[in-house]
Amino acid sequence: MPTLDKSSSNKASKGAEEILLTQIKQEFTTPAEAIFDYLELVEKNLSELNLVFEDELLQIKNGAEKLIEQYEDAFKENTGPNATKQTKSPEEYSTLRHNLRTPLNAIIGYSEILLEDTEEDASEELTSDISSIIELSRETEKAIEKFVDYIRGALSSDSSGELETAEALFKSLGSIDYSLEIDENLQNSDILIVDDNKTNCEVLERRLSLQGLKCRTSYDGNSAIEEVKKKVPDLILLDVILPDVNGLELLKLFREDHSRDDLPVIMVSAFNDVDSIAKCIQLGAQDYLPKPLNGTILLAKVISSLERKFFRERERELVNELHVQATTDQLTGIFNRRVVFDSLEKAYDDLVQGNSKGFSVLTLDIDFFKKINDTYGHSGGDEVLKSFANNLNDTISKPNIVGRIGGEEFLAILMETDQKKIVELCNDLRNEITKKSVTYEGEEIKVTFSGGTANTSETRNASDLVNKADERLYDAKKSGRDKIVFPDK
Repeated sequence: MPTLDKSSSNKASKGAEEILLTQIKQEFTTPAEAIFDYLELVEKNLSELNLVFEDELLQIKNGAEKLIEQYEDAFKENTGPNATKQTKSPEEYSTLRHNLRTPLNAIIGYSEILLEDTEEDASEELTSDISSIIELSRETEKAIEKFVDYIRGALSSDSSGELETAEALFKSLGSIDYSLEIDENLQNSDILIVDDNKTNCEVLERRLSLQGLKCRTSYDGNSAIEEVKKKVPDLILLDVILPDVNGLELLKLFREDHSRDDLPVIMVSAFNDVDSIAKCIQLGAQDYLPKPLNGTILLAKVISSLERKFFRERERELVNELHVQATTDQLTGIFNRRVVFDSLEKAYDDLVQGNSKGFSVLTLDIDFFKKINDTYGHSGGDEVLKSFANNLNDTISKPNIVGRIGGEEFLAILMETDQKKIVELCNDLRNEITKKSVTYEGEEIKVTFSGGTANTSETRNASDLVNKADERLYDAKKSGRDKIVFPDK
């Protein structure tokens, strides 16, 4: 096999060498750790099929654990900062290779036995999973060969390209600006630090305060609960171990009242095992920080959490703005034509389905509005429209619905059919409009309106209802304006 003398790799930078070593290790650990995943699946499938192969499974598991343990030890011994610099003999390299391969023989051998013994009863899925373990073992075997070739300075000439790639990656990493700075939008963000160790709290507070972040501290779970009640922080750094309520229970309590987006929580703990981290994430933590804390990683995760919260809040604001724009008359601020008529159709559907006893509509038109525009200009006319809409919205309140459907035209859906109550409500509106004038450029503008009402007992559909009310509105205009025409009793 053509080889690449290790002296040629020495021409590469130390950083590139480290990247190459990382790649070499990853080529081993990825398939080796995946063996455990497939072993879990195999065990589950065997249980579902009521097949017992405990000894074979145990031998495969022990082999995988031993494989990873021996590789980790060999990797540290031969590549770490305290790596032995003395060149090994060919026999020593052969022994190393043999020792690393030995657990693989157990994994492959017992997997093949398992494959044979389950051939008649196994599902296609089970067979595939056992075969995957064997294939992954073959991949780790190749990775072991590459590792041994590296440490003895005999990498394949094909690896020269990998070294060049590593060098290029190292150089590119050096050119990336990764400085951690708090965006001005996040300045003065409120962070609650929950830790029973006062020193830990002080260190965290100092680190974050230097970045312009405001910090509060709690030394136990109950005081943390009170702090959140006073003011919901932008982020909580929560220790798992606390003297009263443990961090996980506290996290569950926070999640009962606040979503992950509204109140992000980063768990902090000396427990750095996978199960602990998974439990924190499952209970609603946004992230996890192991102790002892790395200042750079701490700041990076804090910034990331605050940014996510900020952008989600901004997104909600934009959605609300779009909703307002889609449903609101831009000039007057009350509902627009689309909302009013959609609401009218829904109200009629509820009536047809028996979910309503009926309702009425009131159509309104500001009297002599063209004259107001001609006299005071469109700006003056706009002020009249806004004032009229405000009075209309204040007088005819929920569950009634009011909106602007045209220039000076308005429509109200009144959840009432009682003629007496409709008349009282309309008279209240006329009184409000009449007694209030609109001030524009020092002049008082008096406003009146004409209207017509109709109720669902008179019509077959929403369109007929509006048409009937419009007819009475026109009757009101013809008969002198400044009045509302109601249905005949």
